[in-house]
Amino acid sequence: MRKSLSGALAGALLLAVLAGCSDSAANNGQAVSVEAVASIVNGGAVGLLDRYAGMVVSGETADVKRDSNKTVLEIYVKEGDTVREGEPLFCYDSEKMQLDLDRLYLKREDFANTISAAEAEISELEGQRSKAKDSEKLSYTLQIDSRKADIREAQYNNSLNERDIASMEAALENTEITSPIAGRVMSVDEEGSADSYGYYDDEQSGGDTGVKFITVTDVTSLRVQGDISEMNAYALTEGMEMLIRSRLDNSVTWRGVLSSIDWDNPVKNDNSDGMVYISSSGDDEMTTASKYPFYIELESTEGLLLGQHVYIEPDTGEEEKPAGPMLPSYYLVMEGEDAYVWADDGKDKLEKRAVELGQYDENTDCYEIADGLDVSDYIAFPEEGLTEGQATEKYDPAAQAEDLADDGAAMAGEAVAMP
Repeated sequence: MRKSLSGALAGALLLAVLAGCSDSAANNGQAVSVEAVASIVNGGAVGLLDRYAGMVVSGETADVKRDSNKTVLEIYVKEGDTVREGEPLFCYDSEKMQLDLDRLYLKREDFANTISAAEAEISELEGQRSKAKDSEKLSYTLQIDSRKADIREAQYNNSLNERDIASMEAALENTEITSPIAGRVMSVDEEGSADSYGYYDDEQSGGDTGVKFITVTDVTSLRVQGDISEMNAYALTEGMEMLIRSRLDNSVTWRGVLSSIDWDNPVKNDNSDGMVYISSSGDDEMTTASKYPFYIELESTEGLLLGQHVYIEPDTGEEEKPAGPMLPSYYLVMEGEDAYVWADDGKDKLEKRAVELGQYDENTDCYEIADGLDVSDYIAFPEEGLTEGQATEKYDPAAQAEDLADDGAAMAGEAVAMP
């Protein structure tokens, strides 16, 4: 069977990158570049593209917001408290709200008086205009038009005021804010923290949603969270059946459904996959791809622990799944029927490590590593001249991406500086 074109291209690209990173380190005395197996089989362009790192997290989380235009009178809960659904969390100062509402009522009366006075003046001016000489009628007409403009302005301002009155009256009917779910109070942010860009919630949404104030999490249920890059976001869709696999024992699995992908809250400060793309704006800008959290609702949580690290993969219904990582064949060195890899020994030294091979995938030219290698290990590309005991240097895709971006910026600066 012919190997897939995408697998071949991905392998060629990876070989080029590794060659650039190592710069024939085995032959010039430099440290040998090693890369995490997890990055090769999960985050790279080959291997198990459908497997993601995941972690068991608490169930539903609710962010209760406060209106930044109102004054909080009392907070009933503190961090760590357990609350029931519908239990009051805090209340607004109703006396201040009533004073504000009374002011709005006074403004309503002022607008009504302004309109009534303008209408009366218009009636009087129209009577005077009917008796005036033709040469004087224009002056009266201009005065009448001015009063009509005053009426329209007062009517418009009164409509805005009526909207504020309705909002304030509704708020006064419910000055106590309750918890939308049962759970534990994870945080109480009395100041209203800004995000990494310096914005508050209400500043980003036009002031309609308020500021995140209290976070409540359902700790009685568990779900699994994973992260997906925008570069391969097409691979997952809400409603997909997913399989959760234990990292300690690949035969232990749980089933669930992908309930949501949170496109509104990208994962912060995570460039672990180092994926880079060129901006389409034509400014030659290179940007690191964003990653977004997705969540799996489980059929059963028996045997799972909060904070446990797991693997996530689409549930294809196949009875036999690779138990170990699927490693591209070009990382393997074959000696007869035996296979080994060049791996970091955990002490920044290179070792020749025997591995046990499992099934072979002709489409991707990858072997299952049944024993001898874990996704947390680091391995080197088996170039000529490698020897045990050589110093190793871990290859960091994120750092490589930053170097590429810096080189691009430097080249652009040099181009601008040229006459």
